[in-house]
Amino acid sequence: MPVLNHPFLRDGIEARGYQIEATQACIQCSTLLVMPTGFGKTAVQWNCIADALDDGIEKIVITAPTVGLVEQQRRMILERIEIDEARVCTYTGSDRPVKRGKIWENAVIIIATPQVIRNDVDSGLINLNNVGLLIIDEAHHAKGNHATAQVADRYRSQATTPWLVAATASPGSTQKAIDQLWNRLNVKRIFVAKREDDLLKPYAVDMNIATIRVMLDAKTLALLEPLEAHQFEETDVLKRQGFLAPTEHLTAGLIEEAAQRASVAIARKDPRGYDAARRISDVRRMHMLLDLLKTQGVRSARSYLERADEQRRDGERSTSRFLKKQVIHNFRQSVKDMDECHPKSGLVRQLVEEHLEQHPDERILIFSEYRDTVEHLVEDLNQIPLAKVDRFIGQSKRGKREGMTQKQQLEQLERFRNGEMNVLVATSVGEEGLDVPSASMVLFYEPVPSAIRAIQRRGRTARQRSGSVHVLVANDTRDVHVFHASRNREKRMHSVLARMRLDLPVEAYEMRKEGNLLEFTIHEGDTSQGALNFLQHERQRLKSIEKEPEQKKTEEKEKKEAIASSQTPTLHTRPRAQKSLFEFEENSSDPWNPVLDGRDINRQ
Repeated sequence: MPVLNHPFLRDGIEARGYQIEATQACIQCSTLLVMPTGFGKTAVQWNCIADALDDGIEKIVITAPTVGLVEQQRRMILERIEIDEARVCTYTGSDRPVKRGKIWENAVIIIATPQVIRNDVDSGLINLNNVGLLIIDEAHHAKGNHATAQVADRYRSQATTPWLVAATASPGSTQKAIDQLWNRLNVKRIFVAKREDDLLKPYAVDMNIATIRVMLDAKTLALLEPLEAHQFEETDVLKRQGFLAPTEHLTAGLIEEAAQRASVAIARKDPRGYDAARRISDVRRMHMLLDLLKTQGVRSARSYLERADEQRRDGERSTSRFLKKQVIHNFRQSVKDMDECHPKSGLVRQLVEEHLEQHPDERILIFSEYRDTVEHLVEDLNQIPLAKVDRFIGQSKRGKREGMTQKQQLEQLERFRNGEMNVLVATSVGEEGLDVPSASMVLFYEPVPSAIRAIQRRGRTARQRSGSVHVLVANDTRDVHVFHASRNREKRMHSVLARMRLDLPVEAYEMRKEGNLLEFTIHEGDTSQGALNFLQHERQRLKSIEKEPEQKKTEEKEKKEAIASSQTPTLHTRPRAQKSLFEFEENSSDPWNPVLDGRDINRQ
């Protein structure tokens, strides 16, 4: 195996041509690095860090969106970079400001959440002027008011010699979104690596993606009927009054538009606005209840109403009005002691059980949009003999239900990584960046509308070995619309990226350095060569491997054609009056039977 060698890299890192190519691009100038999940964007980051240390850069900052990723980055840097452990520090909100000031002063490599960097820059605790390299992990967040984007803004204004490397697998689904990311990060080029590229193909592992359609059961359909009838009555009134757009498919966006129209009517002292506002408030809650019942199940719908009951007891009048509706009262009575009947629940249990029986030493990641569903799945799956299941959720509080602290999140990830549990059920907080090499199956309890999030979720499997992804879609529900929207957005993203590639010529921007990778060498056995020389040989080698099967096919085709032409018999035509063989078929007397009737078509 060829091994990458550098004064600031530890031994044993595999040399891959596409990572060297990406490193060369990134050290030339500030770059947005787009690379599929599982191909080692972090390895390119390590190479950039090694190059920065070799150049004598005083301070390197890496931002990651979650504390779990911050800790993971530090652990991997200590494994890969030749540096004193005390000089690599995490920098998060769990550290007091006084301590953070000392960390900033003494550390060479700082791994931080972007919120803390932004806040401490704004308060004057730290300054980014001596940061010679800023690495932004999961860079697709750098939009709008997100802290990642704000860190990039402050770095651009404060850094003496800015050098930024921003990495993501999913920069956006449209040209406009990618351009906005480019401009906000102030990068000079975009480097795009695709799974289909010659340099990447040998390292691609199989990812089997299965979309599983499920039909709602009879019990769920019976529960839905009165709720949907009531919803139809309310929306019909709003449509006739002109507050709700006339459409068959009700969405959260349409409800929000109706609420804005009601607000305008109220501002004009139109009495219809007050009635519409009440109806819209109830429609919004009913819409959520129906979605939960259709896509999540009875228990999640029941939990939603239980939380609404808590709000009612706290004095929220609109919630109280909704819960007093006869149709809601009847529904709550019907599901009070009902077991889960939604087909997704049983299907998840079946998939997990079968997978663990076949692969008892591997891990499974399950994603759901809703914490209630996460709790219910953990309860169900812990009944499987081989399963050791726990949850992974965010920090925020939901009503009286607490989230997970940063410490608890880190402990869960470590337990999952070391095998104390083999099934992790997570909300969206677990989507990004988590490096769990043995997670051989990822399961979506429901599809997500964002192409970025779908790519991130899928990227938790098939990193070092083959993996499978299962997406559950409930027919005739919001799931179907979300699934198609996500798939179309992802197709658009790949189409845009295919046009971009290494888009600007080198002369179009000012380079920070030539990018000759002089300190990077490749060792294989007793031989050694420069990194760029290795890259050139890899391009030729992999291109020739790609051409061999095509060349072989061409040669075989030409050989067959030559044989066929040499053996072609002289053609004889029959007189027009002479019957053909097919006209003597047994059934040919029947004018309604085609010529091929009665014969074995598969043998023709």
